[in-house]
Amino acid sequence: MEKKEVKKWQDEEALRRYRMIAPLLDPDMDEGKRRQLREEAAEKNGISKRTLYRYEKSYREEGFGGLRPASRTKKRRQRLPENFEGIMEQAVQLKREVPKRSVRQIIKALELEGFAEPGVLKPSTMRRHLYDAGFGRKQMKRYAEKRTVSSRRFCRPHRMELLQGDIKHGPELRTTDGELVKTYLSSLIDDHSRYVVQSEFYDSQRQEIVEDTFHKAVLKAGKFDCAYLDNGVQYTAGHLGRACAKLGIRIVHAKPGACQSKGKIEKFHQKVDQFTAEIRVAHVHSVEELNRRWRFFWSRNARRRHMQGSRSIMNPMARLCLPAGSRRSGNG
Repeated sequence: MEKKEVKKWQDEEALRRYRMIAPLLDPDMDEGKRRQLREEAAEKNGISKRTLYRYEKSYREEGFGGLRPASRTKKRRQRLPENFEGIMEQAVQLKREVPKRSVRQIIKALELEGFAEPGVLKPSTMRRHLYDAGFGRKQMKRYAEKRTVSSRRFCRPHRMELLQGDIKHGPELRTTDGELVKTYLSSLIDDHSRYVVQSEFYDSQRQEIVEDTFHKAVLKAGKFDCAYLDNGVQYTAGHLGRACAKLGIRIVHAKPGACQSKGKIEKFHQKVDQFTAEIRVAHVHSVEELNRRWRFFWSRNARRRHMQGSRSIMNPMARLCLPAGSRRSGNG
């Protein structure tokens, strides 16, 4: 393998390993929850918990570089049997019939019934594909327990622990040349203080606008611990994941349908809607002018909230600007 290809493979493999352990790196997570997530990650990816421990240790000691594999020829993937799709249909059926059947028992049954030659099906491969189909051991257990889970109000206890990010459609602009331009607002807000760390309109919704938003947020307020994002293609791009992994910023994606977990940024978007309504009756012809008006609108709104609120309650900017030592102190 050529040197450039080796480096690319090492970076891709390091990013894959980082995504496995990212949920386990939360310093405030209790050990019981961490053990549960570690077991789920091991089952999903077909590796041992011991391997995950090793990845975690390497990342904590050496950062992203510690997850890169040694320079050696990439292992070839296991060649799957031609009838593997049919084999998985039978495996799922066997799991449905008896949910407590182990992976090894399912493989043995498939071999005895002639669907595969002995030794062809590996437990790790079968375990991974069963998980992808929704029939992993932990998944089956959750299906039985999870019907009455209630949602709770969520708020990180310290500033810059978690930033929530999202992209929202902005107003359409008509340039002086008569061209119609669609705009998109990319924002990051601090979960604890609700301070808007970075928010800017763009004339596209490519992944570059998210990278620019993260870059400006770090320059303004410093490195944060974690970003909570949806599953849009702009947020799942490999380049963003690699950059954040190297900086030690974890990325957590909201589960589909979990709208309540994005409540703070949705509330912020209500203010954006007020701004958009004002812009529609104004004569704005460029994204630059739109952003000037947006910055003025938001600073005016922030001042008004501070004047109308109780003096005993700090506004978002004041909470964000507390001394650095208070970040972990419980004072917010």
